[in-house]
Amino acid sequence: MKFLIVTFALVYITSGGYPAQGSNIIDHSCWSDQQGNFSSQDTAMTTKLLIRPFQLDIVPPSSGVQFYKNGIIFLSHSKIEEKVPEKHLSFGSLKTFMALPLDTIPGDCIPFIPTAPNVFPSEATTFTEDFNTMYVSLIPERDSREKIFRATLNSNNWVFDETPLEFCKGNYIYSHPTLAAKGDFMIFSSDMVGSAGGLDLFISRKEGDNWGNPENIGKHINTTGNELFASLDAENNLYFSSDGLPGEGGYDVFVCNYNGKGWDKPHNLPAIINSRNDEVAFTVSRIDRSNAFFTSRTRFGKSRTLLNSVTLKPSPATDKNNAISPELFAMAGIDSKSSKALKEASEPRAEKASEKAESQNPPPVKNNADKKEVTPPASRPANTLPTKSTTDYKEAAAPASKPSTTIPAEVKKDAVVYRVQILANMKPIGSKNFTVEGKTYKSFEYLHMGGYRTTIGDCQTLAEAKALQNACRRNGYNQAFVVAFKNNIRSNDPALFK
Repeated sequence: MKFLIVTFALVYITSGGYPAQGSNIIDHSCWSDQQGNFSSQDTAMTTKLLIRPFQLDIVPPSSGVQFYKNGIIFLSHSKIEEKVPEKHLSFGSLKTFMALPLDTIPGDCIPFIPTAPNVFPSEATTFTEDFNTMYVSLIPERDSREKIFRATLNSNNWVFDETPLEFCKGNYIYSHPTLAAKGDFMIFSSDMVGSAGGLDLFISRKEGDNWGNPENIGKHINTTGNELFASLDAENNLYFSSDGLPGEGGYDVFVCNYNGKGWDKPHNLPAIINSRNDEVAFTVSRIDRSNAFFTSRTRFGKSRTLLNSVTLKPSPATDKNNAISPELFAMAGIDSKSSKALKEASEPRAEKASEKAESQNPPPVKNNADKKEVTPPASRPANTLPTKSTTDYKEAAAPASKPSTTIPAEVKKDAVVYRVQILANMKPIGSKNFTVEGKTYKSFEYLHMGGYRTTIGDCQTLAEAKALQNACRRNGYNQAFVVAFKNNIRSNDPALFK
């Protein structure tokens, strides 16, 4: 099966990957510490949401990223595998990669479809609950507009159907599908007959092995403008972007509460998400439910695209992240009863879903520190995200324990220490001993952004911590970076990194 990989139709006629609408500048103000950790000045101090720029270029025709298992997939040039500064290496070919998100950077990147020549927008994908079936927007060779295709995971590679889904008929766009949590219905954008104008959201329901005739999702959601980038969370609440509904700027992100039968009226997400620019491709992880991404794009002047990470700040009392959707509902002004019910429904299931995702990923594979790949490309499954090798360190045979959530007695009130983060895992590994360049360190583990982070060192100064960071990077942990703790709680205070 062949697809066009250069020219995309209406949805991609701008470099931003969606129909152009107006212009303005990015409003999100951020600061950056010396290690490249970002935090929003507005949101970090006044809300439970932490919104930070994520250090990953959005490459057209993509407009964002998509969650896959416990990681993300994204479109990038093949140079990203080399970890070489851009000016020293040609861009290479476009490929879809996947990686574990480590705070505000992607971890080790591996090809998502090693042998496929197809280039498609990463956010225009959606997966079944078992991650063995994917639906994606592609342009057939003898067509000029996007159609939705199915791909199945076979022998660690994705195999695409020769023809699009049966409802993709006529000279119309069928783009950016999103599956329900149980896979029983699909929402997508289309200009097919029945749209109010531009691109509307349609729904198709699963009928055995086939998909039923699409229906317009409703006039209370669709407008004469464009409704794009539909995304369903684990509770089937609907996020999408629209330039037809009243909002802050061009394209804004809206959310609709799922009431069990359909969707209530759209609510504009708060100004900490939406700005006078275009905000698109909002997607929430269905695994831990506490991570989300969206993209901001300038509307005039110098083009600038920024990928943003959205998380909930852990509560110091519980050291636990809750689901993002209830917080967004409350901030968007959605009925508090619906928001509370959503929170209660999502919390107990989040852990179960996370455990299921973890069981689908194999344990870390050891290799030597001087090798660039954690495992040889030929033996690493295409659908398995890499985890950092621990062979570079000598580990004590101490049993795993839960991460510390209390302040040790020897730590004085308001004491600040610097540590170097070297590992990120979905499961706790407990405190261990690590030897780096002849010196042994006892690790400190903490919960952050839905994952367990392993740090070493108890440095009193930033300079001491940076020296340890450099030692870790020399020993194979290329993504090691310095984090600050105040009373053993991670702090992003920029003053601590001056």
